Amino acid sequence: MAWQSVLMERHRTGDVIMLMPGQSPALNPFLPASEAERQLLDLLHEPLLRIDRQGNLGTALAEQWTWHQNMTCWFDSPTQVKQAAEAIAVQPAEKRAAWDLEKVTADGSSLVLRFAHPGSKVADEVMAVVAMQKPQPLTMLRVFLTPNQRSTIESFAKHREHFASTKRLWFDEDGSCELVTTRTVVQAQQAVMDWFRQSLMPVPEIRPLAELTALMEPVLDFRLKNTARWSADEPVTAVDVMATVAFVMLRPWPLSGRDAFRQIQSITEPEKGHLHIVYRGCYSMALPAWTGLPILQASWLKKHGQDFETQLPPGAGAWKISHRAEDRLTLEKSAEPTMPKIQVLLNQPDWLQELGVLLRSYDLLWPSAEQLEQLKTQPAWRLLPAPPHSQLMLVWQTESSALKDLQVREGLALALERESLRKVMPGGRARVHDSFFPPGLWFSETGAGKRYDLIEAEKRFTSAGFIRDVSGQWKKAGQPLHLRIITPAGNMDRQRLALALAASWMKFGISVQTLETPPDRYVADLQNGQFDVAMLGGELTPGWDVLPLWHSSQRQGRGLNISRVADPQLDLLLEALVAELEPLQVPRRAAAVEARLAELRPALPLFTDVSEMAARQDRFLGLGDFDPARGITLRELLGSLQAQTRPTLKLEMLPPK
Repeated sequence: MAWQSVLMERHRTGDVIMLMPGQSPALNPFLPASEAERQLLDLLHEPLLRIDRQGNLGTALAEQWTWHQNMTCWFDSPTQVKQAAEAIAVQPAEKRAAWDLEKVTADGSSLVLRFAHPGSKVADEVMAVVAMQKPQPLTMLRVFLTPNQRSTIESFAKHREHFASTKRLWFDEDGSCELVTTRTVVQAQQAVMDWFRQSLMPVPEIRPLAELTALMEPVLDFRLKNTARWSADEPVTAVDVMATVAFVMLRPWPLSGRDAFRQIQSITEPEKGHLHIVYRGCYSMALPAWTGLPILQASWLKKHGQDFETQLPPGAGAWKISHRAEDRLTLEKSAEPTMPKIQVLLNQPDWLQELGVLLRSYDLLWPSAEQLEQLKTQPAWRLLPAPPHSQLMLVWQTESSALKDLQVREGLALALERESLRKVMPGGRARVHDSFFPPGLWFSETGAGKRYDLIEAEKRFTSAGFIRDVSGQWKKAGQPLHLRIITPAGNMDRQRLALALAASWMKFGISVQTLETPPDRYVADLQNGQFDVAMLGGELTPGWDVLPLWHSSQRQGRGLNISRVADPQLDLLLEALVAELEPLQVPRRAAAVEARLAELRPALPLFTDVSEMAARQDRFLGLGDFDPARGITLRELLGSLQAQTRPTLKLEMLPPK
């Protein structure tokens, strides 16, 4: 049997033997089919940045990053550009130092001022000096295109009649674009309409967005590591990063940082190993988005971009696949030939049939729910949660008659015992999570408030004017409190949870109705507020942008704010957070948002998902404590094959002061 040869091989070589369920994985770095495959891909491929074991932003292919901001304005002639640059240069030295202005560059008819920090508060003061030289005013338009009209607007921007006046052209995935031009609103609208008519294309809707004096664009610079290499020992270059972004943005694959990559205006390589990225505007996900994008080799993408099903792209990770067969993968560490290999066994029979022997044969397992129960009785094994990837919360419709009172929402939350609700989650596997942000990151908190307290719940209802009748039902002015919980029809997991919620609240004395909504109507019902309680699940990302969920501008079908919470203070806090590009400042801003959400109670965070791997404890002697809310990766686990004999240094990438 396969496990017998495995046992002999491990004793002979010291290799790590891992049992992986299912067929041979495709190993598409952007489409992992399981948590086990995701963890293998994490060994093979590298992003520019990583979230380290302590939950901090750390290095990967990039060894350094810095933020700047460009202010660009255009003039009628190079002479005016020179005069504007001289006007900056003659300012008092103390004023220029206070401006945090690093560089002034004259480029033809444009002047580019580089500030040390995005969102510089002195930009207006600097602009007042430049404005004395009368830069050309700018107009920003949004052109609502269909996908087949993109080439028409591109040809407009490149045509000799319009090229000089067109300064920026940005596209969104739906084909619409934003155009920045030195023409007036009327002139620009007329020029675009005439071009479409001449091209025999339908004239799109054109909407003015803003009139500007200069473009303010955040700039992110990366310095790539000299040691970053592909498996064929070729260096990782900025061209590889550019090719990867261009490749994935054309495909409908799930990508946590897609919104941030849409904000990229340009990617260039001003010098070897230096990546220069200009963004359309300040957006907080711009930096953490790079932690979720595996970088692929440009030359491989050019040849095999459509062959992910049959070809394995080379990786820049510490591990590489040295052998692949139907029943086995062999991984070895590129730079450490003495490091034990990883033997990944596939398509093996049910190991529970031979539990005693097989548990002595393997070092790592990816068990099912049934197998987890068996392993809990094995003291030699340790169950380790992988990092969570999704979150589930209850959203209150804050404008509904049943839930507009804050004390009612607080009482409902206190009346739920989430540990028992966890048992009805798929496989009974979920982690209770109290925060509106991802767990285990440098800016995350554990959340505030009590979880389950029936006495406090009763106090909230009493304060809200409710009393219990003889049957134990809560009533106000003679009317019982009635809740409608909606779920999408056909989603058995959500329906089970809805029934468990209903049972818990009915036991507390509340009338509850669970409603299944057809999938084609479900989203509309959420946006139209046709519910009291809904379950909202979403992917966790390493960023801190939660504005779409809670900002008042995202209510009533305009975004994801189905709670309909509208709070000016919260809006300001969300806007400040989404514009914050400095990671060291994020914890303070995120804590303020978290605190305000805890006060307003538009939702109740419930759970994050959990996948667990099982590790034989005597094989990973260096494995110490870790944050169970954040989990542990296979990469981190393999670093604990040996017991720690000396203190471990924590290396963290920090921005320059």
